[in-house]
Amino acid sequence: MDVADAKHRSLPEQARMLRELGFDGAAYRLWFGEELDRNLRTLDEAGLKVYMLETQINIARPDETLLETQIPQAFRKLKGRPVAISVQLQGFPPGDPRGEAPAVKILRRLGDLAAASGLRISIYNHVGTWTESALFAMKIVKKTDHPQVGGNFNLCHWLMVDGQNDYRPVLRQNAAKIFVVTINGAKLGSKTWTNGLIQPLDQGDFDNRRLLSTLRGIGYHGPIGLMCYGIPGDARKYLERSMREWKT
Repeated sequence: MDVADAKHRSLPEQARMLRELGFDGAAYRLWFGEELDRNLRTLDEAGLKVYMLETQINIARPDETLLETQIPQAFRKLKGRPVAISVQLQGFPPGDPRGEAPAVKILRRLGDLAAASGLRISIYNHVGTWTESALFAMKIVKKTDHPQVGGNFNLCHWLMVDGQNDYRPVLRQNAAKIFVVTINGAKLGSKTWTNGLIQPLDQGDFDNRRLLSTLRGIGYHGPIGLMCYGIPGDARKYLERSMREWKT
């Protein structure tokens, strides 16, 4: 839950607030061990689903404890939940071809682990990571060629990196491999996050209705999340405004 005042709210408080405002679920970082058990219980008690859990993987220097122990244990605990594991791939500059072979190898390992628990792996197009470009991320998805491995479409990062391109052909050409979508209000042409590329859903001049229409047209049925990172002010107020806009 990337909201500016989240540090002032406990997980139970966050979960209750989201359910009260009408959200079906949320996304968090990938927890491990007892923390995962505890937080899943908290979200279950609030009636809030977990649709995405995010983790970072260094493809240049893979952490074998993470890949061989922590992630497999976490995946087993997540079995039966509608979760996409969103991975930020790090260790090389954006688009560096040296990362392709190790990334494909790691993604296939993760795909096999995800398949055993009914989960999916989704490459996160996040600025500053190896796959900051969603176009490049989709290239890696194709090279990986695993049924459980796809990609995110995160609007604000798309606009920052690939915004000069029309997103509609990209979504249409990769319809079966778009696993997670994240939207927000955004100001076209901006290169700043707060009050620029990340705003409440009722602000900015980006046409989210056209984006949603495109997603409907390609048969997308995955989660649609609301990006709130860095938005100043009271979370309840701008989440409430965004939900009101969503319902229109």
